[in-house]
Amino acid sequence: MSTEQMEESASLVEVELPDCTSENAAAVFAVLRSAFPRSPQLGNGQDKAEEGGEPKRKFWVGTVDVRTHGEVECSLELKEPTEADISGSPDAVRQVQEALAGFYDVTAEPRISGDQEVEVRLRLAQR
Repeated sequence: MSTEQMEESASLVEVELPDCTSENAAAVFAVLRSAFPRSPQLGNGQDKAEEGGEPKRKFWVGTVDVRTHGEVECSLELKEPTEADISGSPDAVRQVQEALAGFYDVTAEPRISGDQEVEVRLRLAQR
C-alpha cells in the first residue's frame, strides 16, 4: 500500500445510522457533508418515501473523509434522538465526533478500541 493510500485510509470514517428515519439521516449527513466537504460517499437520507404518515426507519451508511474541513451550516434538525456508530482511525473518529458535537448534544459510548481503529456509538440529540 502506498503512503497516499495509507493516508487516505486513515482519514476515512465509516458512519452507520441504525434504525433511523430519513429525516434524521438527512440532518446528520448534511452536517457531516458541510463539515467534511470531501465526503462524496455520504447519502442524503432521502432516497425512500415515508409511508402512511409514520417515518420509515432503516439502516443508513456513509463514509466521511476528514482531510478537508468546512464550516458547519445546516438548517435541518433532528426530530428525535438518533444513534450513530462511527469507526476508523482514532484521530479521524475524534474529528467526526467533534464536528457532530459542535452541532448536536452528543453522548459517546466507546465500543471497540485498537491501535489502528476505534468504534464509538454516539447518541445525538438536537440542542
